[in-house]
Amino acid sequence: MASRISLAIGIYSQVPYVIPGIEVRVYCIEELCVAFKENAVLIDEQIMNKGLTEWIYRDLGLRELADALMGMMNDKPNLGAFCRYIMEYTGLFDRPTIFEVCKMLTMGAGMSTMERQKKQADTLAENGNYEAAIHAYRNMIDKWKESESEESPAMATLLGNVYHNLGCSYAGMMKYRLAAASFKKAYSYEETYEHRHSYVAALRLSMTGTEFIKYVADHPELGPDSISLESEMDALKKEYDATGEGITHQIMKTTRQQFEGSDVSSDNEHILEALKEKYRNQMPVN
Repeated sequence: MASRISLAIGIYSQVPYVIPGIEVRVYCIEELCVAFKENAVLIDEQIMNKGLTEWIYRDLGLRELADALMGMMNDKPNLGAFCRYIMEYTGLFDRPTIFEVCKMLTMGAGMSTMERQKKQADTLAENGNYEAAIHAYRNMIDKWKESESEESPAMATLLGNVYHNLGCSYAGMMKYRLAAASFKKAYSYEETYEHRHSYVAALRLSMTGTEFIKYVADHPELGPDSISLESEMDALKKEYDATGEGITHQIMKTTRQQFEGSDVSSDNEHILEALKEKYRNQMPVN
């Protein structure tokens, strides 16, 4: 099928089509394609319905496209093929973009609504858009609380991962205390090593050495994680020192000593922040 090149196809409707499941309103075929691209993980098979084809036929005047989609629906196409046909017909995006959108559409197949929303938020976090990811994760959590849904083992695992990734996003913005609270909440839903270890790591980065030692003393169950964490921090410091960026052994020693106190010089603070950044980037999104 030849792709169209024009930037506007069909009529700009006075009546919007509301995409089921995500409640996004679109007024033309180009807006529909943009909605596919921006909400690919959230779009599901509900989009393949008679209402959409009738809207395309009646309100947009794209009878050829509507007839083709109706014929496809009779053959029960998969979601990716259905949306790809619309995007290729419109010609708004190039083929690599369409391929990526269809891959995301396929990825979301079979997921629950919350799983789809989490996947979209995870993509924001992985791309470094932490503020938007935090908003998305919190919105998911709020909606789940409002729904008063039953907390099954599978849901507990999902919520644990949502809170974990919320913590990763807070850590990405160097808001370590908020990150620690999120990791702790993740552990309350699912007691995994990863949730607990991330919690201890966020605490370590949010406290002075003295504060952290006192906290671990009051919570001895965190002792093994704190020991493991210190070993990891030491390894990172050695790796950083070996990169040849002008950090001598004495400076590293001084940095560690000053980190144990509350007053850190500006030079050593720069070194420490670089180490924090390196460690923070090792916190994977689940």
